[in-house]
Amino acid sequence: AAAAPQVAGCSSTKSVELGKAADFEDGTMREVLVGGEGSKAAVLVHRHAGKFYVTSPACSHYGAPLKKGVSSAGGRGGAPTVTCPLHDATFDLQTGQVVRGPSIDGIAVYASQVKNGTLYAEIPEAIIGGSKHERVMKKMGKHQGKDKRVFALVGGGAASLAAAETLRQEGFEGRIVMLTKEPHLPYDRVCLSKNLDATPEKLQLRSSDFFAKYDIEVVREATVTKLDPTAQQVEYSTAEAPGSVLKYDSVLVATGGSPRKLFCPGANLNNIFTLRTPEDAAEITKIAKKGQKMVVVGGSFIGMEIASALRKKGCDVAVVAMESVPFERVLGKKVGASFARLLQKEGVEWYGSAQVRLFRGNTTVNGVELEDGEVLPADGVVIGAGVLPNTRFVEGLPLDKNGALCVSPLLNVETAPSVFAAGDVCAYPSARTGTRVRIEHWDVALQQGRIAARNMLGQFVPFTTTPFFWSGLFGKNLRFVGFAPDVLDRVIIEGDVGGMEFVSYYTEDDEIRAVATVNRDPIAVACAELMRRGKMPRASELLVGTVNAEVILERLKALSAAKESEIEAGKTKLDEMQ
Repeated sequence: AAAAPQVAGCSSTKSVELGKAADFEDGTMREVLVGGEGSKAAVLVHRHAGKFYVTSPACSHYGAPLKKGVSSAGGRGGAPTVTCPLHDATFDLQTGQVVRGPSIDGIAVYASQVKNGTLYAEIPEAIIGGSKHERVMKKMGKHQGKDKRVFALVGGGAASLAAAETLRQEGFEGRIVMLTKEPHLPYDRVCLSKNLDATPEKLQLRSSDFFAKYDIEVVREATVTKLDPTAQQVEYSTAEAPGSVLKYDSVLVATGGSPRKLFCPGANLNNIFTLRTPEDAAEITKIAKKGQKMVVVGGSFIGMEIASALRKKGCDVAVVAMESVPFERVLGKKVGASFARLLQKEGVEWYGSAQVRLFRGNTTVNGVELEDGEVLPADGVVIGAGVLPNTRFVEGLPLDKNGALCVSPLLNVETAPSVFAAGDVCAYPSARTGTRVRIEHWDVALQQGRIAARNMLGQFVPFTTTPFFWSGLFGKNLRFVGFAPDVLDRVIIEGDVGGMEFVSYYTEDDEIRAVATVNRDPIAVACAELMRRGKMPRASELLVGTVNAEVILERLKALSAAKESEIEAGKTKLDEMQ
């Protein structure tokens, strides 16, 4: 049975008329105003298979309007959901709780009923008066002394936080000890490359009171020196307690990655930076002033986002990359070429198919010399050339060629089943192919933290999440769903590439393996939902013109409106309409 709706935090509610039930189309959602004249107070009404769900209208991640996303009846026995168009944050319409994605808080849901053909909902009077909707968090427990188990979380990022919360939500009453090298509590790291001025306080995901309330121990500025899977212990040091040892029953390794550095002459000069922490961002900001010449090394997501952020500050920016066009290794040449034109339009110089020979300068960098002899003037350099997994402290466990832990579908090491991994340090078997993959995305890290926590509790839940990532460059919103590193040249593009408003479908045989969109929300999250259900159209349908992005949205709508036995009939009807 579905959990009862969690009404936003106000004991006084009012039954509000939302409209005629027949006016809400099945498989859709609609925002309805609930305040008085001139008020913007609203709720979001969803209807699936004849049932109504009423929720708060904004995503709890960064406040995007959910009405621009995707509302779905849920597939393969799952609960009905709503998904934010920006970052794939997905919420259960019955409970408001997070299903997947980057949000750590849920959304408010309100009880509703139909009387005499009219839909009503119980809305807190504070909401009607203009107050904000409350965020929903699944009930969490605390440490109980009788439970002697110790679960260690090595790393203080999003994956560890998601794991800690999931453990308490799933009833774990033992000790949770998080060891982090940083002086900060977990924060939203992905914002750093988009906003170099962001402070740790602004980016912090949970307060210190939160960790205290739920008995989640956080040991900051801890350097882990050894993980011994045989003795089941972690050795670490802090300034106050050098040579500490933590015995564990299960451990999650979620230490992320260290930025790759360039090993060439001059690499140790001043004003050559990498970006990983708020302190790194602050150092870059000190010299990133208007008119300063900044060189970015790296043509993928971190490098491109840094270039965009520096250009916004008025810097003269040049990007040096081994790829011929931006994002070539993740989006392919055809899509990458559109971003090359965008860089040119925004005044960023692109030096593709290039490598750094050396950095010039005495104590401080003043130039970057390329392999062909060209010298780029530089007041500062930021290297955004990817990361290497932080696993040097792990002993006696299998690692992939990059140094990531090789794990099973349950995200634990088969030869040491009490050791789990999540995020940049996790090399797991793809649910589709069985090939071992490592995905360096925030969304994946969070979900792996949640799944690993459940498996630390013996729930045997395989990790099958469809990868989703996003980026923002010069006001253009990029979304990518799926995984297709070997078929980037087999792409079908729909839309205006020159105008930076298009959808790219990456295909293998007759299957759509991945989809990238630029300024075409919510197509990516709709494709993500169809991929999860195994209901994506075939590549041949794209080629003959019977399917496009709008038809994909209609197919998802039909799936959400239909009962399971009617789904195929609905799809056939749609095909006949085209």
